[in-house]
Amino acid sequence: MGIISKKTGLQAGAMVAVAAAGFGLISFSGDEKAQAAGPAAYSVKGFDTSHHNSHPIQWSASVRAGYSFVFQKATQGTGYRDPKFAGDFADASRAGLMAAPYHFYDSGSGAAQADHFIRTARAAGYDGKRAGQLPPVVDLEKIRGRCPAGVSNTQVGAFLAKTRQAFGVNPIVYTSKDFADTCLRGSVSSLANSPLWQPRYESGTREPAPVGGRSWSIWQYTERGSVPGLRGNADVNVYKGTLTQLRRLAHLAPGQSPTRPGPTTPTTPSTPPAPSTPPPTAPSAAAWPLLKSGSRGVNVTTAQHLLAAAGQSVTADGIFGPNTRNATTAFQRSHGLAADGIIGPKTWDKLTRTVRTGSSGPAVRAAQAQLAGYGNRIAVDGAFGPATRTATTAFQRSHGLAADGIIGPKTWNKLVNGTKTTPAPPAPTTPAPGNGRLTERQARAQLAAAGIKAPVGRTSLAGVRARTIQGVIALKKASGGCTIVITGGTESGHSNGPRSHAKGYKLDLRTRDEGGCVTNWIKTTQRKGAPRGTDARWHGTLAGITAEYVYEVPRSGGVHWDITFI
Repeated sequence: MGIISKKTGLQAGAMVAVAAAGFGLISFSGDEKAQAAGPAAYSVKGFDTSHHNSHPIQWSASVRAGYSFVFQKATQGTGYRDPKFAGDFADASRAGLMAAPYHFYDSGSGAAQADHFIRTARAAGYDGKRAGQLPPVVDLEKIRGRCPAGVSNTQVGAFLAKTRQAFGVNPIVYTSKDFADTCLRGSVSSLANSPLWQPRYESGTREPAPVGGRSWSIWQYTERGSVPGLRGNADVNVYKGTLTQLRRLAHLAPGQSPTRPGPTTPTTPSTPPAPSTPPPTAPSAAAWPLLKSGSRGVNVTTAQHLLAAAGQSVTADGIFGPNTRNATTAFQRSHGLAADGIIGPKTWDKLTRTVRTGSSGPAVRAAQAQLAGYGNRIAVDGAFGPATRTATTAFQRSHGLAADGIIGPKTWNKLVNGTKTTPAPPAPTTPAPGNGRLTERQARAQLAAAGIKAPVGRTSLAGVRARTIQGVIALKKASGGCTIVITGGTESGHSNGPRSHAKGYKLDLRTRDEGGCVTNWIKTTQRKGAPRGTDARWHGTLAGITAEYVYEVPRSGGVHWDITFI
C-alpha cells in the first residue's frame, strides 16, 4: 500500500482495513500458517491507487484482466483529502471492482484522523454496506524511516473504534512485523481481532513475517507490478481466500454486481445534532439557477465550495471550467444523479447542506461568499461565528424567512437566486496575466474566493504576480483543502533579488497550528531537495507552476514556509 511512501522512498509499514462482521471468518482469521507458496499460487488479485497514479485509469481494462478488488487513498492525517478519490471510487465501482477507501495514518490523534476519514468516505457515497464495498482501510507506515508522530497501540485502537462505530464493521490489519515491533513496540492488542494484510516485495516464495503469531489474509507482493488499465508501476495484491469469500465480504450475492456509490448523511462528533423538528421542505426543482461550462460569478464560487465540502478537488475561483465540470460529474455519479456536468435543480438539492453557528469548512465558505455578495462585510473563512450568524439573520428578515440564523434549504435557495451587489470575476485578459501583477484588492479577492487567509494590515499583496496567487490556490487544491494562512507577501523587510517577495514571486505561509495540514502535505508528497543553507527545502509542480518550498527557521524566530512560485 502506502502510495505516498513509495513515491517518496518511505518504508512500507502497516495498514488497517475494516471487515464486515460475520463474513470471511475462516479466510480472515489470521491464524493460518505461512505457506511456502509464491503469489502466483493465489488467484484472487487486486491493487491500490491514489492521485500518484497516472490518470485517467481504465478500470474496465483491469476487470477484464481478472482483477477483482481495489483500495483507493481517501485521506491522510487530519486534513488532507486525495483529489482523485471520489471520482476513482465511483468509476471503479461502476466498472465492477470491489472497492474501498484507505487512510494514510499521520500526525494527530487516532480519533481526529478517524473523524476526517469517515467524513471524506461518506461524502463520496461510501458506507461500507452497499454491494461491492469492501472494508475501509487505514495505512500505518514509517515516514522517511520514522514512526508517525504519536502513533501507539492506544491511538490505533481509537482510530479503529471510531471507524467500527461509524461503519458497523470490525477491523482488519495490514502490517509489517517491523512496524509492529518498532512503532507499536510490540504492543498489538488493538489488532487482536483483526485479520492481516501484509507487504513483502522480494522475489521467491517466502511470505510476509507473522505479526503477533498470526499470518496474512491479503499479501501485497509488489510495488512495481503491471496492471492493465494503469500506466506505470502498480501495487499488486493477492487474497488468500476464494473469490466467493471476498464477494461475501463485499456484500455481494451470487451473480450480483457492485453498485455505484450513493448519497449518505455525514455525521461527526463535531457536528451539532439535527433538530428534533422536521427539516424544512427543499425548494422546488424550478427554483435553482443552472450552472455549466463558461458560467461565472458568486454562484459558481458557491457551488465550488459546496463541491469541496462534498470531498471533490476544485478551486473556488468563480469560473466554471473543466476542473469544476469534472468535480461536478464525479459528485453526480457518487450521488446517483445523471452525470452531465451541469449544476441544475437536482444537483443543487444534493450539494446544499445546513450550516449553523459552530459549523466550519467549505460549506460555510459557500454561505459566506453568498452573504458577502449581498454587501455583508464578513470574512470568507469557513468558520460560522457571530458575524456570519448576524449576516444570516439580517438576510433572512429582509427576504421574509424565519430569522433563526441557520442556513437551510430555504435560505440557500434565496441566497443563490437573489441579486448580488458584488460583480462576477473579471474575464481573463488577453494575453493571460500569468506573469502580470495584481493590485492588493485583486489578489485578496481571488484568495478570499478560494478560502485562503491573508491577515489585513500585516501582509501586503500589492504587486504580487498573478502566477503566484494561482500557485497558492493550486496548493490549497492539491493539499485537499488544507487551511492556508499567508503571513508574508510583498511588504518591505524581505531580502531582495530577481525572484523575491518584492518582485511578487514569494509568499510566506504559516507552518504550525492552522498551517499544520499544509506542512504535512508538503513534507510527505513533495520532492525533498538540497537544503538552502541550513533550511530544509522541497520542490514540486502545481497546475503547471513550479514551486520551491523552504522551511525557514530565522534566528529571530517565526518559523514559516518561504514558497517561490515560478
